[in-house]
Amino acid sequence: MKRDPRNLVQHLERYIFALPHCREKIVLDLGSKDGYGSHIISHTAKEITLSDCSGKCLYQAKSYYHFLCSAKFDEVDFNKTFPDGKWDTILAFEVIEHVDNPYNFVKEIARHLKVNGKLVFSVPHMKPAKVHKTLFNEKSIKDLISKYLSIDEFYVQDSYGISNRPTNNNCYVGVATKV
Repeated sequence: MKRDPRNLVQHLERYIFALPHCREKIVLDLGSKDGYGSHIISHTAKEITLSDCSGKCLYQAKSYYHFLCSAKFDEVDFNKTFPDGKWDTILAFEVIEHVDNPYNFVKEIARHLKVNGKLVFSVPHMKPAKVHKTLFNEKSIKDLISKYLSIDEFYVQDSYGISNRPTNNNCYVGVATKV
């Protein structure tokens, strides 16, 4: 999979940010692509399920990486269905803005989290693109997530990293809990 190095560092930073929330947990990585982030998570997770709408990406994940915990692969069109199971942690990095109905998507995430389970998420700040079906600002993503989960941590991410400082946001990153 071809990656733009300008974006790769920020994507990797999100997976590193998620590591403490995945330690010894059963994890679902929504929109996992070819599994480079899931591979990082597999260093600490008990089990990981890679879920993507592209069978080709999941095939690449199986052939590229030796996962360090039990790994499952699930091809799912998030606009039609949701992976079956219950997870301690669900990762949704740069995927919520791609679905037709983000409210239903986050509702399904909450339904598939165990009690006290964590959603670790990111969405771009108001970034128009052909593949983005919903644009989010800080208020709209907080409203969406808090409708179904309790937001524990919320940050902005720019070229300098993930922080609390106000900035011309590239991305919002957060952690929410099912209570």
